Amino acid sequence: MAARSAVVLIADVDVDDELVAAFGARGAEARVVGDGALALLEAGRLGPSTVLVSATLPVLDGIGVVRALRAMRGRGEMTILLGLGPEDRSQAAAGLEAGASACVAKPYLASEVLALAGLPVAEPVAVAGSPVAAVGGPGAAVGPGGPAVAAGPVVGWVAGRPGPTVIGEHDPEVLRVGPVMLDIGAHQVRVDGVPVAVPPREFRLLRVLLERAGRVVPRESLLELVWGTSQMDSNTLAVHVRRLRRRLGDTADTPWSIESVRGVGYRYRLP
Repeated sequence: MAARSAVVLIADVDVDDELVAAFGARGAEARVVGDGALALLEAGRLGPSTVLVSATLPVLDGIGVVRALRAMRGRGEMTILLGLGPEDRSQAAAGLEAGASACVAKPYLASEVLALAGLPVAEPVAVAGSPVAAVGGPGAAVGPGGPAVAAGPVVGWVAGRPGPTVIGEHDPEVLRVGPVMLDIGAHQVRVDGVPVAVPPREFRLLRVLLERAGRVVPRESLLELVWGTSQMDSNTLAVHVRRLRRRLGDTADTPWSIESVRGVGYRYRLP
């Protein structure tokens, strides 16, 4: 019987998919959840060897999660890492007292987290035929769950032009839909010409939706394309969509740029 791969549970909606991919490249199965209650449920179900939990989580905060994990029967040997952002540093002592094995600064450094989790820091060398080999052709970004965002020309809509435009044929770095412009190379978003700060994960989410503007993108597809795995709580996706709407200027009094299609997924609305 094949040995069971190590399971790493990450309770942090802002975790970068590079860290998830780093765990996958070292044979560990990383699962991501978006709140403290789900972290406890998944910890009981999966029995992870390592839990990385953000100090700031909805429903139940990180210190509460650490304390509850340590109270679980048979979880004494679990490595629990408490992620602290710049504004959370004062919680380090309380986290360690609650039972955290160590505190980790955010944004996470993959090498630091891997070392604390007891995994090799050096990147495994890919060989022909190995599962680390690229999937999806040249230029495709690959995560543990499959291709992330495909390279090559993309289809979008440019304000003032009727119908779809194959943007990749003329300007492969820029996507425009109505007032929103996303520059892939510069990693910049503008709304009505005004720069808007968008974190990396939300930037990737917006890119996927703009590339498919006017079409419904299933939740599972968005999780695969943006996080590299569909094995995540769908609430994590909903949280990122809400944040992205606010950054794009959506309010309760205006039509949302990102529409929710109940039971299916999300669609970027064409102007």
